[in-house]
Amino acid sequence: MFVGIYMLVVHDTNVVANDGFHDLLEVTIPEGTLLHPIRPAALSCRTHFLGRLMDVLSGLLGQRAPEFMTAAGFSDSPHFMYSGYKSNGEWFQLYWIGFGGIPARPIGDGPDGHCLWPAMKAIPNEFLEMYYPLRIERFDTVADSGGAGRYRGGNAQRIFWRFLERGTISIHDDRWLSKPWGVLGGEPGARSRKTLVRYSASETDPPREALGSKQDHIVVSKGDVLEWVTWGGGGWGDPLERDPEVVALEARRRLVTVEGAKRYGVALRYPDFSIDMAATEALRRDLKAARDEGSEMTETFNRGGSWEELKARALEETGLPPPKAPWEVELRGPMTRGEHFRAWRA
Repeated sequence: MFVGIYMLVVHDTNVVANDGFHDLLEVTIPEGTLLHPIRPAALSCRTHFLGRLMDVLSGLLGQRAPEFMTAAGFSDSPHFMYSGYKSNGEWFQLYWIGFGGIPARPIGDGPDGHCLWPAMKAIPNEFLEMYYPLRIERFDTVADSGGAGRYRGGNAQRIFWRFLERGTISIHDDRWLSKPWGVLGGEPGARSRKTLVRYSASETDPPREALGSKQDHIVVSKGDVLEWVTWGGGGWGDPLERDPEVVALEARRRLVTVEGAKRYGVALRYPDFSIDMAATEALRRDLKAARDEGSEMTETFNRGGSWEELKARALEETGLPPPKAPWEVELRGPMTRGEHFRAWRA
């Protein structure tokens, strides 16, 4: 559906979207891959793949039509679960879906802390606190988490959950290591991160535990806090082409910090966030000179580094060890008979 509607929009905006294009497309998905699994492969977290496919297809097709290319972004539907028994013996079970930064587009910025899927709304915090043993201590977006660009990527969502009863939590998320790429000169969005603060162990110096993006049955105690942060959207186009007045406005709205404004070559005065025009002109001139010398704007996609570079910095930057590729671990099961598995082992 994505490919068909994309083609109609690119080639003839007057054509009404219909299902006639399905007969013109042939999709080949090798057996044993993530999108064509072999029993008994796990099928949870499917929304991660659905969302990520939008990033991949947009990046693939956009290379032939850059004017329609979007950056990568909140290509997911992160799930959070919290369950257990209250002190009065009553069972509780929360299943909650988070939002994040939408990618920047050729026509404008990506929305902040927004839902990727249509017709979905956030559950009011007051409702959650009324019916579940928890307290939401922070609910906002993360300034500077959207990738810089002529059009900025949407900022990530940040929620601090304080648990009021012992229970277990599960997290189904993504993008803890790879960053949503920026395109055509735009910078990548920030990673997601999940941190469990064990106030039950110490109120004054609580241990902090970095959690993986996909983790089940984590035991939490009364008073513990989960710092939940999703990821930002990638930026589109050259950040130095962004209107300084827009950057200043977003700083006043707490979407961009004074330091983050420098990514756009904009120097702001604090605390009124007014523009220092002389300093801005000098900063943009210096950034452009450094870029021209290093040729940083030549790549279509900016992922914040190669995959090997991201893995090398994983522990330092995320608190988690880098993942292993499928061919680096001993696998068992019917999927190992697949052609691509045999190619890995050859």
